[in-house]
Amino acid sequence: MPLVYPRVLYHGYKTWHAPRDFHALVRPLPAVLQPYVPQFRYSLHDLSARTNAEIKGDVLTRLVQLAMRWIFSQEPLEHLERLIALIDQIADRDTALEILESLLRYDVQGTQRVAEDDARQLLEQTSPGDPIMQTFIDRYIEQGREQGERQGEAKLLLRLMERKFGPADVKLRQQIQEADAETLLAWSERILTAETPEAVFH
Repeated sequence: MPLVYPRVLYHGYKTWHAPRDFHALVRPLPAVLQPYVPQFRYSLHDLSARTNAEIKGDVLTRLVQLAMRWIFSQEPLEHLERLIALIDQIADRDTALEILESLLRYDVQGTQRVAEDDARQLLEQTSPGDPIMQTFIDRYIEQGREQGERQGEAKLLLRLMERKFGPADVKLRQQIQEADAETLLAWSERILTAETPEAVFH
């Protein structure tokens, strides 16, 4: 059988207090079943119990741990800036870009602890001499502009729909909000002649 090394990486609000041996986690465990239930202890890596200075290792190791540790921070934008500075120390720029993209998804799109506009403004201030990083940042900022325009078009279409056909149901709202820019444009043209909401979308 392959070797299994159980390890828990924890980054919650409080320190970890759960039992660290498997039998204690599944109690009450009848004595008759104990011989058939694997017994082991897991290795715990509790980031919540460590200070920033205690998180050591190479750049990538510290980056991952600090990103997880700071996810509950009351100063998310300041910590995002420090993480981007760490990413800038990674020599392999392709790896750096992959990590930056993952970090933005985690810190901005995933948890929404940092506003998109604030993240883009922060990116505009970083890595001015790195053409590869700058290309990524320009693309990320452009995607934000396109997303903002699409949201504006969706909001306008929804308003027109409600003016012409009355309040929109949840399903229709979702359909409009998830549509791409080209589809929204087509629907906006159809609403001029459509006699029912269904006619706008077909």
